[in-house]
Amino acid sequence: MNNLIGFGLAGFGMIGRTHLTAMQANLALHEGSVNAKPRALYTRRPGACADLPFEKIYASLEELLEDEHVKVLDICTQNNLHAKAAEAGFRAGKGVYCEKPLSNDQAEAEKLLTLAEKSGLPNQCALTMRFRPMVNRMKDMLEAGAIGRVIHFRVCYFHNSYIDAAKPMTWRQDLEQCGGGAVMDLGIHILDLTRYLLGSVKRLRAISRTLHKTRITKEGVSVPNNTDEYLQADVETESGIPGIMECSRVSKSIIGDNLFEIFGSKGTLLLHGKSFSDLAFDAAVVPGAAVSEQVLPNNAKPGKLESELRPLLPDIRQTMGTFADSHAAAIKNMANWASGLAPFSGTPVFADAVIAQKLVHACLKSAAADSKWEMV
Repeated sequence: MNNLIGFGLAGFGMIGRTHLTAMQANLALHEGSVNAKPRALYTRRPGACADLPFEKIYASLEELLEDEHVKVLDICTQNNLHAKAAEAGFRAGKGVYCEKPLSNDQAEAEKLLTLAEKSGLPNQCALTMRFRPMVNRMKDMLEAGAIGRVIHFRVCYFHNSYIDAAKPMTWRQDLEQCGGGAVMDLGIHILDLTRYLLGSVKRLRAISRTLHKTRITKEGVSVPNNTDEYLQADVETESGIPGIMECSRVSKSIIGDNLFEIFGSKGTLLLHGKSFSDLAFDAAVVPGAAVSEQVLPNNAKPGKLESELRPLLPDIRQTMGTFADSHAAAIKNMANWASGLAPFSGTPVFADAVIAQKLVHACLKSAAADSKWEMV
């Protein structure tokens, strides 16, 4: 078994930098174990990236895919370029690790899934919330019946980095390039999380709003902003559990920007904190009892899923924060899979990414049709 798996990055914007940082951290924190090695980079700015710790820098994706030392293609380009790069990766015999979404087009994503499954190669999407320890502790507790029968839920994922009307326009506000605004950027994570924790979604209906109808380009030109900046959806799972999902790029919550609260017949679970890093459990008030008992399970004994995840994460004394840790764990998981080791059982494979994308498109379709229920 080769302990160092050559990764080839396509694209080097913010998320590409995050992936490289995760690889370098894993090499230091998981010394001697299977790790991703930053073998190659494809970028349109090869001269500007000469000092980066890649062995090879290529000016085309084709050149990178011809590199026999690249075993995994890591796609960090803008959204509308994901699918074609992933298809090329599979056809070149590479495992593919792709940022979300797989594509802006649902039919194209379905076609890509067929290719991935036919190839038999490792395939993983960067739906990284599945690699957060308290998410898996929540799932372990739900499966153990800690809160009894689930009654309903609510989930929100906010930030306000787009609230400034003067923020320069990028591809993220161009629907053709990004495929969706807040719901594709943030909502896709919590829609996938809803499936992961509570099971398949049966139907949903949504409304969306755009705060700034125009944006200013870097050249100072005012152009239309045709993406959602806030979206809210009523969601119902296949098992009949109702919930509310909200995502926003123009909101700052006083209570908390990241919340996933699940209400049950025996208590409530709350996933909260920066990057969904903390978990609280409040037992239901039993008739005749003086007061409910509150337990913060962060230091409790890990369950099955959390125990499986922990070896992929940095030691608690070496944490880089939940966001960075989850990216590092996800990339280490992909390297493990490419080396022949079994992947984490909660791995978001392309089949999961296709469903998450389908939920996003259902939200956008419903919002465009005055909140019509969409069966998914």
